[in-house]
Amino acid sequence: MTSKATPTYAQAAAPPAKGKKGRQAKGPVSASSVAVASEEVFTKSPPPLPQAVRRFFASRTTFELHPEALKIAAHFPDIAASVLREANCSLPLSFTCTVNDKASVSLLGTDLHTPASTYTPYFAHLTSRLNKAFPIGNSPWDIFKHAPNETQLLIHSIPLAFLPSDDDQLFPSLHESMRNARGVSILSARYLNPDTESR
Repeated sequence: MTSKATPTYAQAAAPPAKGKKGRQAKGPVSASSVAVASEEVFTKSPPPLPQAVRRFFASRTTFELHPEALKIAAHFPDIAASVLREANCSLPLSFTCTVNDKASVSLLGTDLHTPASTYTPYFAHLTSRLNKAFPIGNSPWDIFKHAPNETQLLIHSIPLAFLPSDDDQLFPSLHESMRNARGVSILSARYLNPDTESR
């Protein structure tokens, strides 16, 4: 059994030997090449956060399309930025805004590495300004909350007598119950069996 001999300093410092067909064989790695490789590793930016992690939204107790939905979507990002600036917030101030057919207002941070959770201390101020800028009477927006993930829930064993037969009424019926019972805000609901006769 033979052991591999440790190269001398002269051998390690010598230029790399020629390999087959005139190609240079790989020589010892220099300190400068290690430093460059290390710098490349540490300067890589982290991957962008998913949209669900960068989004937060405010919902209403009345689920209907807001008459000024387009106006809200166009102007609330600037209003939100103004609220944060007044509060001396050092976070990014750029957002996009959407208003769905149930009048939930969603803000999505355009900075790919800032999670919505960092804006939590400002949710109450943002909600207050939203309700002042776009008053809607007896059904104001609830305080902003983090966007739910894309998890789908399957609910069994609820007696049909307690549920509406109309699919369009299922979401309003379950939304409040789920929020009260479990603190979960759902975005949609449907029957697994669409046939009302065999359900």
